[in-house]
Amino acid sequence: MIMTKRTGHSKNCEQAEKPPCACKCGGAEHAWQEALSIAAAPSTDDLDRLRNEADEAWLQATRPRAGQRKPGPQTSDGQHAAIRSFIADVVRWLRRDRSLHHDTRQLGEPFRISRDTDPEHPRRRLTSGEQREFIEKHVIPQVCEEFDEGRINAFQKQASKAHFWCELLAQIAHGLYLYKRQYDKAMGSVIAALTGNGGQLPDSWTTLLAEKAVIERAVELVFEQLSRFVTGGVAVDDIFRLIWPARVLAVLMCREPRRHWTVRLCCVQPIVEYGPAKIREEVKDRLRNAFPVDWSASDSGAPRGLL
Repeated sequence: MIMTKRTGHSKNCEQAEKPPCACKCGGAEHAWQEALSIAAAPSTDDLDRLRNEADEAWLQATRPRAGQRKPGPQTSDGQHAAIRSFIADVVRWLRRDRSLHHDTRQLGEPFRISRDTDPEHPRRRLTSGEQREFIEKHVIPQVCEEFDEGRINAFQKQASKAHFWCELLAQIAHGLYLYKRQYDKAMGSVIAALTGNGGQLPDSWTTLLAEKAVIERAVELVFEQLSRFVTGGVAVDDIFRLIWPARVLAVLMCREPRRHWTVRLCCVQPIVEYGPAKIREEVKDRLRNAFPVDWSASDSGAPRGLL
């Protein structure tokens, strides 16, 4: 596997394949870098392992058991196994589509609290100029500087429980889909979704609403970073080609999509229906059986999500 050495982040979080996550990244670096590494590896061994383990987990979860209250697919184990099967197919899609892999990694970069180390001098400390550049290009270090590190550390503890960063990504994908080139409206819709009392937000979200200013600033900084690295400051229209990478990154980052409705609606469902993703039919069936409320009652089983 192609490995990049990093510092400043938990390996357990980076390589996680299931919840929970209590890392100081607040979930922003949860799992997705490992998934991208697996997709980029010369061998398919780890990808095959993901797929085989998901298949085995599905078989175990759906095995009939005496006195079981729910159908196997709708238990927590069944739903988790269905999502794992889906993730394995998403990683395989990233392996096939190098452009998508590149864009997803680029989109994920501003969410990092870790930094790549110099392979020749792994213990070298950043210069003040390098540290300044890192802060300016990464959202969490920048909000730490603007709002006080202790305050953001407390926010991050709640952010992990409330799925804040993957919710933000899912809402960005949704806002860009709805408003196309109306950049300001897209950003405004994300802020409204994350700070309002309506909608179906994750559990524990109300604990974050006391930090409305932090939420608003985080959204602004993410949009600034998107515009900066995609367009080079020339035009904001190109930002909208990141809808698919945003969906992919949200899915990979989310510590528990089975409990995160927005990620399933705005990211999982559109990917399932997107032909180039090539999600296997048996995986689609698993998702339909695991999350029947998410899907329409039509004969085709077409989802109610957004493409």
